[in-house]
Amino acid sequence: MASRLLNVRLDPDRIRKACRLREAGISVSEVVREAIDVRFEALDRPLGGREAVARVRWILDAHPDPALLPARTYDVHDAREARAAIARRVRRRAR
Repeated sequence: MASRLLNVRLDPDRIRKACRLREAGISVSEVVREAIDVRFEALDRPLGGREAVARVRWILDAHPDPALLPARTYDVHDAREARAAIARRVRRRAR
């Protein structure tokens, strides 16, 4: 089996935690391997309803609309209104 050494920078709090894990007989390498496996599996899994809602909420919280942005003139939750507003915007830009 070919393996590679991976260097990871840790802040003082994580160094303390890693030392405590080691004292408890837990291999830090195994913790890292397990974390990589869990994150990798999450990449291939489609988002469920709650996960998708949470992800969208996180994105909107991280990137809010600018304060000076005027309010929309249509209901973003109404597909017909949104479609019509987008079509008007695209026609305006095409001119």
